[in-house]
Amino acid sequence: MAGEQAPAPVSEAKKKRRVKKKVPPPEQKAGVVASVKDTTKPAAMPEPPARRPKMTMKDRQYVDYVRELTMKNVWYYRDRLSVPRGPCNVAVLRECWVHGVIDEHTLVWGQGLGDWLPVRNIRTLVPQIRTFEVRVATWIKRTFALKPALAQARKDRAEFRKGPLSSQADDMY
Repeated sequence: MAGEQAPAPVSEAKKKRRVKKKVPPPEQKAGVVASVKDTTKPAAMPEPPARRPKMTMKDRQYVDYVRELTMKNVWYYRDRLSVPRGPCNVAVLRECWVHGVIDEHTLVWGQGLGDWLPVRNIRTLVPQIRTFEVRVATWIKRTFALKPALAQARKDRAEFRKGPLSSQADDMY
């Protein structure tokens, strides 16, 4: 007996891990509604957002150069009837965007482009047209000018349809 060693005591945590059975969370129990979040468990840390790779000075100069060329370029666009309009600069394109003359599907052409392209395909032009001010102005115009006018036109059209019906269909047979 002197050579025999006593078994090592098993800790309480290990016993609980072995005996632990699956208990469904309170949301899954029938007839029980969990209104308070369980605060005993620590919240999982969200993953940090992916960082953009750092640009070298040469890359930054290239991007700035391309943006400046886009800004200084003379642009032409095709309206909804496919009539070419222009020449115009980026400021005119912004104004046309606010007024709804052009959108992301409008074809544009500028110096250096081989063919007419949709605005959305010219990566440096879209952010220069859709600035914060342009988006706010577009929202204001849509909310306070176009929606009320459209509602009034629908109302007038509904009243027009309620008027006397033509007897032309009755006289056909």
